[in-house]
Amino acid sequence: MSKLTAICYRLFQGEESAVDAAARDETHDFGGELALTFQDGRELFVSWVGEPVQYAIGTKDSSHFLPDAELTDFDVSGSAAWADLIGQDVSLHFVAPENQVLKVSSASGHLLLCSYERGGWWADEVTVCKQAPAPHDA
Repeated sequence: MSKLTAICYRLFQGEESAVDAAARDETHDFGGELALTFQDGRELFVSWVGEPVQYAIGTKDSSHFLPDAELTDFDVSGSAAWADLIGQDVSLHFVAPENQVLKVSSASGHLLLCSYERGGWWADEVTVCKQAPAPHDA
């Protein structure tokens, strides 16, 4: 992949605390999606999906949500959580069965995008963390 130049959280109303948690480099979750922008202009949208299992992480070149979804964009490129990845060549690969954890990594750090909330498999959310919580049996 090319250099990661921007990270945007696309959040539903009431999910704004994720922006503050990213600024403090804390584990956080939300029901919207992330838009990763690369130096070559490509955007990659990451969110929770229902395939290959009900709670998985998916990537697309366009939004996972309908155009009329009430999502608000927040640029978190300057946050502490993303500091080791912004401006770096990054790779993305799944590190858990059934696409439930996507690792975004560079030579200087990584973040995990998980399809479970605080260790539970039953939430339609994306959890952003450095170390995946141990999942509970659903």
